[in-house]
Amino acid sequence: MKPLIPLLFSFSLLLFSSPGFGAACCGGGFAAPSIIAGDEKALLTLSASQSEVTTDVHTNGLWKKREEAEDIQTLKIEGAHLLSDRWHAGFSLPLTKRNRAQQVASGFGDLNTSLGYEYLPDWDYNPLRPKGVGFLQLTIPTGRSIYESENPLGLDSQGRGFWALGMGTLLTKTWSKLDAFANFEIHRSFDKSLDHDGVQGTLKPGWGHTLGMGAGINTTNFRFGSSLTWMEEGAVNLVGSQNSSGAAQRYATGALSVSYLANDEVAGTLSYSDQALFGSPSNTSLGQTLSLQLQRKWAR
Repeated sequence: MKPLIPLLFSFSLLLFSSPGFGAACCGGGFAAPSIIAGDEKALLTLSASQSEVTTDVHTNGLWKKREEAEDIQTLKIEGAHLLSDRWHAGFSLPLTKRNRAQQVASGFGDLNTSLGYEYLPDWDYNPLRPKGVGFLQLTIPTGRSIYESENPLGLDSQGRGFWALGMGTLLTKTWSKLDAFANFEIHRSFDKSLDHDGVQGTLKPGWGHTLGMGAGINTTNFRFGSSLTWMEEGAVNLVGSQNSSGAAQRYATGALSVSYLANDEVAGTLSYSDQALFGSPSNTSLGQTLSLQLQRKWAR
């Protein structure tokens, strides 16, 4: 069976210090910032995923299987670097290729930049208190949105198309061979003028949020993990030559992963994620993804 829909779920959250909040197809979600949650000075991550979208979910919750699936390949580069002992900055940029009904389109997705601060350090290795990293994230709409698509199937839509500002926190904790994490973020997308295909007006997006949690078990060189993340994006309304009201997008993603730590500086993760198993999705497209992630770390 082919792997399905673009979503990189980094269970290497704790091993790799880069959480993934997930994104449904054809409209995207709020991409995860590149965060330093460990003791590294810098991180550079390269990832590749192969996906297939097979199901659309309407606003009334009705699921409809696609007659012809959509294949998606995604390459992503992410990085983060310390600015001081507790401050760091990061970025993330994906390149996506979409294929459906013998039509192909490719391009860059939205660029995400972030600023993180370790507000809850774990200097004394407290057995109960987690480590906490807060972050601000700015999304720059370098990818074409579905509202500006020139392809009948919307394949040239690689991003959400809105400037957005978000904030959130990542909590991590390790007990011997076990680890766990929880993250939460909330973001606001900003209005955008639209003049495309005879439609003029202003697109008015709303708020969105993400909640995720997961756990893993570690051996000498391997980590086995799982996670579950819930994502909701507010409706996008159009005010102008044609007024229309959108609907909120909602979905949940479960994921499994195995990570291999080659040494203190290089690691790799193979992960599988599925958006059709949990939650009550609405106004979205669902599928599964198989992804491979390689990361290089630099110690402080």
